[in-house]
Amino acid sequence: MTYLLLKLKNLGNPPEFWEYFEKISKIPHCSGYEGLIRNYIKDEAEKFNFETKIDKVGNLLVRIPSKSNIKSKVILQSHLDMVCEKNDNTTHEFSTDSLKLKVIEIDGKKWVTADGTTLGADNGTGIASQLAIMKKNHSGELEFGHLGIDLLFTIDEESGMTGAYQIDEYMINGNQLVNLDGIQDNVITIGSVGMIHSSLEVKLERININKEEELEVVKIIISGLLGGHSGGDINRGRANAIKLIARILLKLSGKYSIYINSINGGKADNAIPREANSIVYVKKKEVAEISNYVNTLSTELKNEFSSTDNEIEISIQKLDNFNNFNEVFSKEIQNKILNVLYIMPNGPISMHPDIADLVFTSSNLASITTKKNRMIIITSQRSFEEYSYKVVHEKITALFSLAELDFKFKNTGSVGSWNPDISSNLLKVSKDTYKELFNEDIKVQVIHATLETGLLKLKFPKIDIVSFSPKIEGAHSPSERLDVKSVEKTWKFLLGVLNNLSS
Repeated sequence: MTYLLLKLKNLGNPPEFWEYFEKISKIPHCSGYEGLIRNYIKDEAEKFNFETKIDKVGNLLVRIPSKSNIKSKVILQSHLDMVCEKNDNTTHEFSTDSLKLKVIEIDGKKWVTADGTTLGADNGTGIASQLAIMKKNHSGELEFGHLGIDLLFTIDEESGMTGAYQIDEYMINGNQLVNLDGIQDNVITIGSVGMIHSSLEVKLERININKEEELEVVKIIISGLLGGHSGGDINRGRANAIKLIARILLKLSGKYSIYINSINGGKADNAIPREANSIVYVKKKEVAEISNYVNTLSTELKNEFSSTDNEIEISIQKLDNFNNFNEVFSKEIQNKILNVLYIMPNGPISMHPDIADLVFTSSNLASITTKKNRMIIITSQRSFEEYSYKVVHEKITALFSLAELDFKFKNTGSVGSWNPDISSNLLKVSKDTYKELFNEDIKVQVIHATLETGLLKLKFPKIDIVSFSPKIEGAHSPSERLDVKSVEKTWKFLLGVLNNLSS
């Protein structure tokens, strides 16, 4: 069942959360473009007479003073940006358009999602919670005794974590931090992996296609994949659209004379690619045979990923305008690129030696973009040990060197791991609070995803950190959805933690 709500605040408690979540969805805030949402939060805070600060890179701090003498301070932290992904058949301009929110019902449970795009619950839930606390504190509905509360909003978490990496020291004034960025409502996170991003720029050699040959230009399209978070979902065995297109093209090139004009796929640095395509020249007399072979490969891939990605779609379309695509890769470059993409590390590399079912090191082939004379390939590697993700990073460099491709390899950013502290006082308060409220033990986890907390802990080693949030599924993809009921549960938990810290 799917239906729209004119006012999300009708969904449940606290209504202020849903009011702000709806407003956030109308403000463009892709990574690197957080100015509008930062200004909105700043104006809202100053309307309530709260002190605000913006540091040199654009992080925003809102200070909620205690009405009594401050005995302790807690920082509630979220990030301002969202992953901006949409389905290929969706018309949406993230820089100007509001997200089209809707409510769906699955097995009697209500979820909020967006029509054809990411929802931005990652990390809109954190922002909406912070704004709701700000509003309720101003009205006098919420007070926390001797506890001072700072609201920290960082920039660029999804694409480079430059906000946390370059944060000014004066923005952190407290010894306890609750990170509100997560995907589960029954879990406290106390540790996360480190990560390195890299960009490979490969020089292309192109040749003009022989127009006198009997050739047809076609587009091979892969779509329908689940994708997901390149850290939290990397263990789910989901297909990577770039790896699939490379596999198909390599097999085609082994049986037929094909000439590649372009390969494109993936849209976000930290998402498993859901879609990819390639524009290819083939002999007219072989079009039908090639189409049948692609259908055979499609069946094989659907069977291979039937338990993890059961809606894979692979299609081949004829393109009419011959002249738009008359330059193709040289055969030498084509063979080298296809072989490198086919064997390039992707997915889990090793498992954690001490924690069951937890990926220790992974690699994600995130995106590929073909320009006129170059191809740009984005990858990321994650691990609980810096040396481990660096080894995978070095192997990818070695692979391109062995292929004798002319390339530039650039490290576009790295983040340290956040090692767990099981003796943490904030962890103890959080666990006790959850047990008091819900009469059950909360799960405590270390995750194979990269949080800003790793950088914040590195820069402020004495700070005590935990992370929790409402339940989100499909983060970083257009299937992203927020469990409505979990919002009220997490809100109750957050207030309980703050009240216990204030006592």
